[in-house]
Amino acid sequence: MIFRKLRNLFKKRKDFDLESYLKKLSINRQDLIKTISDIDLDSPINAYLTLAILLKEKGEYYKSLKILERLRKENLTPYEERLVILNLALVYKAAGFIDRAEDALKEGINRFPDESFFYYELARIRAISGKFEESVELLEKASQLKEEFYDELIHTKLYLADRYIDEGRTDKASRIVRKMNLKVPVPLLYYVLSKLYYSVGEKEKGYKSALRGIKLSPKHAYPFIQVIENFGELTYERLKEIIEISHFSLPAVSKGVEFLLREGNTDEALSLLDKYSLSGGKFSASLFETYLKLMWEKGQRKQVVNKVIQYLDALKKKEKLFKCENCGYRTDNFDWVCPRCKSWESLEINSEV
Repeated sequence: MIFRKLRNLFKKRKDFDLESYLKKLSINRQDLIKTISDIDLDSPINAYLTLAILLKEKGEYYKSLKILERLRKENLTPYEERLVILNLALVYKAAGFIDRAEDALKEGINRFPDESFFYYELARIRAISGKFEESVELLEKASQLKEEFYDELIHTKLYLADRYIDEGRTDKASRIVRKMNLKVPVPLLYYVLSKLYYSVGEKEKGYKSALRGIKLSPKHAYPFIQVIENFGELTYERLKEIIEISHFSLPAVSKGVEFLLREGNTDEALSLLDKYSLSGGKFSASLFETYLKLMWEKGQRKQVVNKVIQYLDALKKKEKLFKCENCGYRTDNFDWVCPRCKSWESLEINSEV
């Protein structure tokens, strides 16, 4: 009855596949949809399970939990029990009952030690709680069962190494980095290497690592520039090099303009912004306002009046500095992982104008 109503609800959309939609709701990793078994739409248990999942998506956690907790008492097949426990943990987590979510995931691991998603979800909770060592151990097990979790393991290890550096435990950070066997280099690796080298006094290696990271991913130039600046190694000559290798990326140009204005070199700052504009670069709200002010101060008033009227109010309303290119989440604080969709290295300067 429930599935019949769901089919009737969505039947007007010819491109809509109910089975695929339910699989998307049942896990957090969208890239693993194809590896999940098809959902049996004729099973009564799955009917209630689907209803619980839809209620969770709607934010009605109490109703969803009531259904799932009731299902736990039914005579379930191993496959059904696995799905119920996993979704029960996900709803507990979404509702803020972290302890209960952990208990459900631990039960899932005990009952189904070959199911990677239990280790993965528990690892995410551990990471959110700041327990990265435990998260790494769980992800190692998850990646052994399903290689798609290897990328998550690598980034979490690097996150742990970064934390060790901040705590002054550079020896532990160094051991993590040395043992890593990356198939493809990632920007976060060079970020960690840059901080590590600077922390132990190897400034030239720190700078070169930062340049490699920027060259690999120009849109992530911002955190690398911060590292160089935090260790007192940022000069305008180096900023010019960074601007060049990042192909006039917004973070590099913004920092270059900020540096020049701090030195009182408004002509050079305006020249840099002119080049950035000609290159087709997208402006952040604050940088575009700076550009307009410099043009105005230099007597180029007729060229900016119309742009001021058209854009300035809209630019000032921009609330968040960073935007996730994967899910659109906006935040003022940079992180290597999106707080909403958990995609790695997806936050970039919000350049919508």
